[in-house]
Amino acid sequence: MRTILFVLLLLVNLAVSAQSKPILEPAAMHEDFAYLRGYLERTHPMLYIHHTPEAMKAKMDSLAATMDKPLPFIDFFKKISYLIAEVGCEHTTCGYGEGFETLMRSTVFFPYQLYFTSNKVTILVNMTLDKDIQPGDDLLFINNHPIDSIRKVLHQYIPVDGHIITSKDQQLSSMAFNLWYNLYVEQPKEFTITVRTKKGKLINRKVAAVDLQKLQENAVKNPVNKPVLELGEKFKDWRKEALHLELLPDQKAAVLSVLSFATDMNKFRNSIDSFFHVIADNKIEKLIINLTNNGGGEVELAADLLNYFITAPTSIVEYSYLLTDKDEDLKLASLPDEIRNSKYDYIEPMKDGRSLAKLSKYAGELKLLQPRADRFAGKVYVFVNGGTSSAASTFAAVMKSLGLATIVGVETAGCYAGGGTVIGLDLKLPNSKITTHTGLIYQRFRTNGGIPGRGVIPDVPYEISFDELFDTDKPWRQFILGLN
Repeated sequence: MRTILFVLLLLVNLAVSAQSKPILEPAAMHEDFAYLRGYLERTHPMLYIHHTPEAMKAKMDSLAATMDKPLPFIDFFKKISYLIAEVGCEHTTCGYGEGFETLMRSTVFFPYQLYFTSNKVTILVNMTLDKDIQPGDDLLFINNHPIDSIRKVLHQYIPVDGHIITSKDQQLSSMAFNLWYNLYVEQPKEFTITVRTKKGKLINRKVAAVDLQKLQENAVKNPVNKPVLELGEKFKDWRKEALHLELLPDQKAAVLSVLSFATDMNKFRNSIDSFFHVIADNKIEKLIINLTNNGGGEVELAADLLNYFITAPTSIVEYSYLLTDKDEDLKLASLPDEIRNSKYDYIEPMKDGRSLAKLSKYAGELKLLQPRADRFAGKVYVFVNGGTSSAASTFAAVMKSLGLATIVGVETAGCYAGGGTVIGLDLKLPNSKITTHTGLIYQRFRTNGGIPGRGVIPDVPYEISFDELFDTDKPWRQFILGLN
């Protein structure tokens, strides 16, 4: 599960580094918008993958037309956030920019952390001192608005691949909800909430908005949070290692949990190799690969894992390309200097509007994989959810396309057919100083079929409920091993 307290937002000890945001005049907003739009249209390879050029142009023209009068910064920020989300690339994002630290220090927030599933929203952490509302209770209303209507409003501003919803809910299952509610919905000093307890009782309550420091203090002080906080500490230790192998000898099964592909490459490869020796020595017949909440990392490592299952030569990525090879664009990109200084050693010159990536130490995902003599030939299940992103989702997609595994869980965060990478352009809009990171490279995965704009759709649906988070018997594991 995700980190219980979203500590990346706890900026209360940072010094104030910016002044409050000014009102933006139409000319300034149009300049900023045109600056961002120009880069998107010229360099973003996914701009017209999930929308037609005509539809995307209409969206941008419509947004620009609303900038006809002075607006507070936050209203303009919402427009930029909406545009970024409409691109449909999980690696294309925007940030508040200058003044974020000030905002964090001066703002008060909704005092509950939530857990979103497809059909309900549950209290995960109670960051007040009130003991009546407990983790596991369902949140129904905030300030007389149904929580599902609030969910839909926030979905408009969350960048994800294509038209995937599960990833949006996964991101809301953190303190990001509290921040985004403040940015995109309203900034009240008090909330009226309606909660249904686990016993079915309805509670209506007014609660004060709370600053970040007090949120953290209350979460620790309130005894109703003890099981959640203990679970968070347990997962904190567990997540220190990217890989875990659990043997279930009575069932001739094993669970390989891959928490991340963003790790030391040599260590990852050595661990995977040793794990598969253990799997072979124990004559394992069923293998669950747990990729839930794996946010990705190096696609090359996902290819290394794929190599233990393939039966014919293949690659995990079919091809990668850019829409620009201009030095003035690449200087803004998050690239190693050796690529920027000797670009044609790593990419092809532009042809037909594209620059294809070459096979190099930075494009190991393009290499042709050969079947291993010691490949795992048993039954494979890949367990995924809305936090299975980027390289992890790519692995699941190719395993599904090649018929090498049964996919179980919830639709992944990454698209089935292809997607962007973390490499992109780091832009700062000239007047508002809003920051954006826009995609530069598109990768087409070695997959066939699928639903356009969607992630890896499980062969067998399975969603982890709130109560299951605390079940040490791991019902999902037994459910998967019970499949044919």
